[in-house]
Amino acid sequence: MDLLNIGFAILLIKMVICVLPGVLGIFFIASSEETKRSMRSTLCNQLFGISNAIPFSKFKSFLHISGAILLLLSSVATYLILLRGFFEAA
Repeated sequence: MDLLNIGFAILLIKMVICVLPGVLGIFFIASSEETKRSMRSTLCNQLFGISNAIPFSKFKSFLHISGAILLLLSSVATYLILLRGFFEAA
């Protein structure tokens, strides 16, 4: 009996696909204003070369919307990949 068989490895990959978007969405929504400002300045420096190319209010709204979309994507993926078999009639 192997410790890591192919079925368990596939289950782990499915769990990662279902959980990571939700974790990222929660991070986008629940992070502090200081963290969001740091993310904005890093992104703007990488893309445009200056740290304040995107207004903070628009960046904050973008993070909240994308966080909600990621949470929705995570819940849909969890249902379709992991839980659908439990709710189908035999």
